[in-house]
Amino acid sequence: MTRQQLHDWLVATAGLVPEPAVNSVSRTYFYKTVEWHPARSSRVLRVLFGADGQPNRIQLCASSDNNNAVLIAGPFTVQGLGAPVAQEVERVRERLGACSGG
Repeated sequence: MTRQQLHDWLVATAGLVPEPAVNSVSRTYFYKTVEWHPARSSRVLRVLFGADGQPNRIQLCASSDNNNAVLIAGPFTVQGLGAPVAQEVERVRERLGACSGG
């Protein structure tokens, strides 16, 4: 899956919102809105690019903490990403619901 194919799938199919800034190292995707504040963070995952600019690894942000990063290594396929991405979205939804009291 190329960088553009992965981006298109994450936005159109998984319903994630990309951070506005694009850089050559990584791109972060969010649930519904871009919120960086730690208490309200809506980060779902961060795509890390290799030297060739293509997706190399994906960090699962909701499953990671300050001491441990949960990573998925490429190559990436729709079939292989469906469940992990859905699980991360659910973790973020649950955490945001708990933060808002809902």
